[in-house]
Amino acid sequence: MFLDFCYATSSASILVIDDELPILTMLKINLTRNGFIVDTAQSGEEGLNKIDSNEYNLILTDMQMSGISGNQILDHVKDCKKNSIPVVGMSGTPCLLNQEKFDAILSKPSSLKSALAVINKLIRQAA
Repeated sequence: MFLDFCYATSSASILVIDDELPILTMLKINLTRNGFIVDTAQSGEEGLNKIDSNEYNLILTDMQMSGISGNQILDHVKDCKKNSIPVVGMSGTPCLLNQEKFDAILSKPSSLKSALAVINKLIRQAA
């Protein structure tokens, strides 16, 4: 499919936060195949714990989750000493796609090609 479209920043670490296990699994598999080190969290709470205890080059989070939302994840990252980490929001809800606080927004579903382009651009800019 898009596996030959690999231009991942070498060994960049990404945290993917989504409460939908199929999406979380698909993103982990595809990002890993494209050269990224991928950690996952199946809730906002788990995501916050991982952000506080690990280093990431980019965070990819669902915007609408029960409990802690993607916006709360973003606020936490920007308020702590990790505020230089790019945060990409993902949403299947069209009205949420115009969130200017995120470094980028991906619609769900989104093609792997467009997701990789956004991810690589933000990681290069943050380096």
